[in-house]
Amino acid sequence: DRSSIEIKVLLKNLDPTKNSIKHKDRLRRLNKFRNFVTARPPPEFYDDDYGLLLLGSESPAAMEDEDLANMTLYGMLRAAGCPSTDHKDSLKRSARPAISLLRYLCLEFDQNNAKNLFLGELNGFGQALCALNVPQLR
Repeated sequence: DRSSIEIKVLLKNLDPTKNSIKHKDRLRRLNKFRNFVTARPPPEFYDDDYGLLLLGSESPAAMEDEDLANMTLYGMLRAAGCPSTDHKDSLKRSARPAISLLRYLCLEFDQNNAKNLFLGELNGFGQALCALNVPQLR
């Protein structure tokens, strides 16, 4: 399904340990994913997609999938809190767009449920984030 493919491509391109992936490549991929999720009609995501996007290789879905078990996928939470290698006590420049995308996905993304926003209910991304335990959030 297209949503899972887009998530995997995004997460592969967020890994700061790969020297071939530069800051502009991470920004480009984050923007491309934002454009994908803001399209009308919005894409459909499944339960496994939420954890995979947030945690990457550390998600239960990635650990159970043979294809994903061999890949290193850098989750959005890790990308949003990735320390800078050049500046002490600072985040990478790509952390700000990652945080912005996470905020949009958890609080504003509408998957055909405009009434949920009115009722104050969280969407799937927000629910998945709230369901994480403390070690997963570190």
